[in-house]
Amino acid sequence: MSSKKLILLLISICVACRPVPQYSGNLAADYSPDYQIDRFETTIKKFETEDSLKAIPKDAVVLYGSSSFVFWKTAKSDLSPLTVINRGFGGSTIPELIHYAGRTILKYKPKSILIYGGENDLSDQKIKTPEQVLDSYKQLTALIFNKLPETQIYFISMKPSIARKALWPTMKRGNNLIKAYSKRKNLHYIDISKVMMKADGQIDGSFFTKDSLHMNAKGYERWTTVIKPILMK
Repeated sequence: MSSKKLILLLISICVACRPVPQYSGNLAADYSPDYQIDRFETTIKKFETEDSLKAIPKDAVVLYGSSSFVFWKTAKSDLSPLTVINRGFGGSTIPELIHYAGRTILKYKPKSILIYGGENDLSDQKIKTPEQVLDSYKQLTALIFNKLPETQIYFISMKPSIARKALWPTMKRGNNLIKAYSKRKNLHYIDISKVMMKADGQIDGSFFTKDSLHMNAKGYERWTTVIKPILMK
């Protein structure tokens, strides 16, 4: 083989091996959070205190997101034998997940990260659009991959609930945008919405607590049937 052909071959191999871009710019106008971005500082400091008292496990699965993770008290046993670190906090939004990433998920150098976000972004008083939620999610994944390029990121789809039934069409649009974006290296989309519906397509209210928003044990059992087999692969 001539030197010229060899050079062309090497160039083509390098192009083929180039990582797929994870962040390709915004679809919508930027939005500024209408809340204090550090409003969950007390919770984050509590996490840091917990971490200082014990060794951080290697190759853990980190749950990172809002109250749907906060109330998943049985996550460690439900996802066993995987090692789970639950870092759900408050009614967090994706900008807040970005803000605290360095003090939570990045330092663990996890094997996998499960993210639950977007629902509160679309439900705040100052409503955001699904496109803006996707843009924020892109920024979060870009931040993670910049530090942890081999970590697998799983987005848990926004759930349907009785309390936010009117917002479900908007959330579905956000889910579909993130699902399409997740067809990239090390990005995954897990749809939990289907197992939370009745046979007639209506939301199953038996999966929720009295507030019709947060899930009960039965709801998390349903989540586990979908999420655990995917992680175990």
